[in-house]
Amino acid sequence: VGFDSIGGLSGHISALKEMVVFPLLYPEVFDNFKIQPPRGCLFYGPPGTGKTLVARALANECSHGNRKVAFFMRKGADCLSKWVGESERQLRLLFEQAYQMRPSIIFFDEIDGLAPVRSSRQDQIHSSIVSTLLALMDGLDSRGEVVVIGATNRLDSIDPALRRPGRFDREFLFGLPDRESRKEILKIHTRLWKPRPSEDFLEELADKCVGYCGADIRAVCTEAALCALRRRYPQIYGTSQKLLLDVSSIAVSSCDFVAAMRKMSPAFHRSAATPAKPLSVVAQPLLGAALRDVLDALQRLFPHAEQGMKRKREPDLTSGILDDGLMYGADEGSSTASISKPSSSKSRNFLHFARSAVKHPTSHRPRMLLAGRPGAGQTSHLAPALLHALERFTVHSLDSAVLFGVSSTSPEEACAQVFCEARRTSPSILYMPHIQQWWDTAGSSLRASFLSLLDSIPSLSPILLLATCSAPHQDLDPEIQSLFREEYGEVYTISVPSRQERTEFFQDLILNQAAEAPPSKNKALTQAVEILPLAPPPPPRQLPEQDRLHLEEQEEDVMRELRLFLRNVTERLTLDRRFKTFTKPVDTEEVPDYMLVVKKPMDLSTLMTNIDKQRYITVAEFMSDADLIWQNALTYNPDSDPMGERRAPHRVPKAPNHL
Repeated sequence: VGFDSIGGLSGHISALKEMVVFPLLYPEVFDNFKIQPPRGCLFYGPPGTGKTLVARALANECSHGNRKVAFFMRKGADCLSKWVGESERQLRLLFEQAYQMRPSIIFFDEIDGLAPVRSSRQDQIHSSIVSTLLALMDGLDSRGEVVVIGATNRLDSIDPALRRPGRFDREFLFGLPDRESRKEILKIHTRLWKPRPSEDFLEELADKCVGYCGADIRAVCTEAALCALRRRYPQIYGTSQKLLLDVSSIAVSSCDFVAAMRKMSPAFHRSAATPAKPLSVVAQPLLGAALRDVLDALQRLFPHAEQGMKRKREPDLTSGILDDGLMYGADEGSSTASISKPSSSKSRNFLHFARSAVKHPTSHRPRMLLAGRPGAGQTSHLAPALLHALERFTVHSLDSAVLFGVSSTSPEEACAQVFCEARRTSPSILYMPHIQQWWDTAGSSLRASFLSLLDSIPSLSPILLLATCSAPHQDLDPEIQSLFREEYGEVYTISVPSRQERTEFFQDLILNQAAEAPPSKNKALTQAVEILPLAPPPPPRQLPEQDRLHLEEQEEDVMRELRLFLRNVTERLTLDRRFKTFTKPVDTEEVPDYMLVVKKPMDLSTLMTNIDKQRYITVAEFMSDADLIWQNALTYNPDSDPMGERRAPHRVPKAPNHL
């Protein structure tokens, strides 16, 4: 896996290059300033967004030519042991080995299982492991060129002592990909297809995959290819034999992607239901104009909304290396004066540069209320479509089901956690559907907590409060009215659909959809199925030279163990006094007719010779020769002999117990 196999994470890749690759390529820069690059980073985000994939690509990209970087990958529970002190010993050995093989990378996947939050309710074992990990990452001994990377999807479950410079210097949020990132991921997974999908189709497909992570998009591409196979060759499901297929005739079409997306649900939607969804085609004639008006009003109240709805990124020559405006020195109108020389102007001080170096759109406590009569669609259609348009922002729901649904925490604590997550992932959106019902259901303590948390958000923080209600603004509770100022355009009232909008709605519903016949499911069954010939058997698989030598070594070890075992068994039989007669071959001079009766003589000494000559490949071959000893004895000494009883060294007594 390389960096070219990862889409939509160019900023994360560039930051990782600063930490790992650049100190190896340009050590003179860091020696000049006598600084050490960051030695730890933490990946967090929803499952399937590429955290482990980026770590694997980093380990692969760092080792090129003579530059080798050791990579140690540990799961969260790999270092845990039932013996007291063994987990701490495993961690110390891991860091010692990484230091000896430096430069190296240690990757802890699911680190929340290894270093959870230390508390009074936590057992002493986990506390000791966390303390050992803290000391190893930033103790008295410098860990040198050892980079530690942790990955988790539960950031609040990690001990806070790990999240500071010197341990995990940087934290990278792996969020759900936006439209352009989804298009890059689709390009990566379909670049080897023949024929390749067109650019227009990939753009349209990226629009439809809102809420899909990288793993979901990969699963959709895989399922679409299987749907194309099922549609082209349905007869392969009716036989267990391999049929001769024309692979070049299997082409993935748009209907295959539609069927694939209909089958699977995104991983993020399985863990937490998202309120964002596109405006349905049925409601488009009624609410399409209202959605456009709300988006226009929201761009005036919340300038960050323009970034959330941005469809195409500007061309970036640095591929998203730095987005803070400092890549090219300074902004227009500011200067890069030397810090070692005294400045004659007071306008060139640090505070002035901090104000003018980075410019962001500002908005004072952005809020939006969608009001209207009951059944107007402000909660069921308009607000989800608005959140769908702002897909690049993280949505945090303050619904009653979210606050009162978790039995382990109080509603006030759950509300505080939602606000904490919203401030951490800003710019973000706080969504409150049916705010009047929420206000009537919540108690006085929850209301006070909500107002206090809302006031604690900085006034210029890019956090939008979006709410809906089924009543006019003037009929709401006075405290709710004070949150949304109607004179500033923070209240949008949904009007009754016009005659033209109602006409378009019923025209599409009655004249177009009702007039069409339902699709027939038996059409595919009535078509003649092509009869395919059986495919020839595949040629024997050729092992690579290295694998063949390794397999030969394994087989030689197994054969050596078999010979040792058979020699041990034969020696024990030889030392047994009961089988003394069978230790040596029969003397044909004493018994001249022995070879006339016994076709293949056998004894224990012959068995030992065959073992030494490596003639026994399996235990069954040894047992076949060993059985010849007593079979020959019974053949030469039958129970009833009309000619009289023979006397030979391999005579078996008549006692049945001995047999």
